[in-house]
This record gives sequence, structure tokens and C-alpha cells, in this order.
Amino acid sequence: MKGVQIFSHSLRQVMDNLGPALKVSGVLYLVQVVVTGALGYALSSVGVGGMSGGLGLGAVLVLVISLITGIWIAVAWHRYVLLGEVPAGFVPPFMGERMGQYFIKSLLIGLVLMVLGAILGMIVGLLFGRLVMAGGVFVGIVLMAGMVQVPMVFLGLRLAAALPGTALDQKPDLLAGWRATEGDWRSLVQLAVIMTLALVVVNLISFFVFGGYGVMATLWQVIAGWPVMMVGLSILTTLYGHYIERRPLV
Repeated sequence: MKGVQIFSHSLRQVMDNLGPALKVSGVLYLVQVVVTGALGYALSSVGVGGMSGGLGLGAVLVLVISLITGIWIAVAWHRYVLLGEVPAGFVPPFMGERMGQYFIKSLLIGLVLMVLGAILGMIVGLLFGRLVMAGGVFVGIVLMAGMVQVPMVFLGLRLAAALPGTALDQKPDLLAGWRATEGDWRSLVQLAVIMTLALVVVNLISFFVFGGYGVMATLWQVIAGWPVMMVGLSILTTLYGHYIERRPLV
């Protein structure tokens, strides 16, 4: 099953290169956590009403910083895996042009996925709303995973398969990944199911082990968020290496 191969190959990329992975992403991910945590602390201290206009400004600031640092990490990690480019310091070089192109293509893909997610979410809500209300969080997570997340992840993987090429300044067009994976869509379905199951497990642990809210749940999301991010980026890197550059899976 190639989907399993791609996932395990990507997982090994991170596990076998923990040092470089932390060097590429550690400081930048910590910035995301600190900025997001600062906004959360401000909200808990003064309340939403007390923040007034500052709430919107703070949310925008968090979003901008998260986008910049996330794309910064993505570009650096793709370049490390595909080119062996190790950052000299604890923060990878800021490649503004490549990051800008990466952002634009990611945004276009994200808009497509948002539309798909909204449509599928409405369908699930109309057809299974009562079942979700009766079954609670678990039923809701399972239904959303199977009927919304899997199709979205599958579509996202195919559209984003060529995205790492942007980090290499290869300038692939938006549908290059879709064309490259056209003959092997079944493997991408397998991979989408595996990735969705992994995310469901992370969320279930957050809800049923740590209560879904509070300090412990937040700490779990922070701890789990890093490997989820890095393995996700590695999957895109693997797809690019295998389907675009024709590298073998090992």
C-alpha cells in the first residue's frame, strides 16, 4: 500500500532528522506558541469585552505571525529534505520571494479547500445534524472526519504535491501536482485516510484525556502540534520528491 509507504517515509524523515528539524522549526514554532499564548492570556485576564478593538487587532497579529513563521518553516524544511540545506543558525534564512510565492499558491489551494469544506460541512449538518446532537463529540468527530476531512485532505494533497517546488524556485503551476498524481489517486486516498485518522486520534486525546479545554489540553495541542506540522510538511516533500522528481520511496 503506497499510501502507508508515503506516510511512514515522511514520518522517518522527521524522526531520523530530529536535530535538523528542530533547527529549522524550533525557534519559529516557539514564536507561534508564545504569541498565541499571549493573546489567550490577555483574553482570560480582561475578558472579550475588555479587549474591545484590541481583540481583532490581536487576532490579526497572531494570524500574520503564524502564517509567516509557518511558511518560513515549510520553505526551510522542503529545502533541507530535497537539497540537504542545513541552516547555519537556529533560525533558517528568510527567503522572502520564495515564501511569497509559497504563500500565494497555498492561499489559492486553501480557498478551494474552504469552499469544499463549507459545502461538505453543510451537507453533513443537514443529513446528520440530529445524529451528531444525540451522539455528542465522538460521533461528530467521526462523521466530520469521514465525510469532510478525508475528501479535503485528498484534494489538498493532490493540489499541493508540487508546492515544495516553489521552495526550490522551480515555479510549478498550480495544477502541476494534480497532473503528477493523476494516475495514482488510490494511494492518495489511502494517505488521506491515514492522515485524517492520525488527526482524529490527536483530537480525541485532547477531548477525552485532557477534557478539551484548560491548561493540560492546551499543552497537549502545543506538544502534538509540532510533529503534526512537521510530518505534514514531510508528506508534501515526499509527494514532490516521488511524483515530480521521480525519487523512489525507501
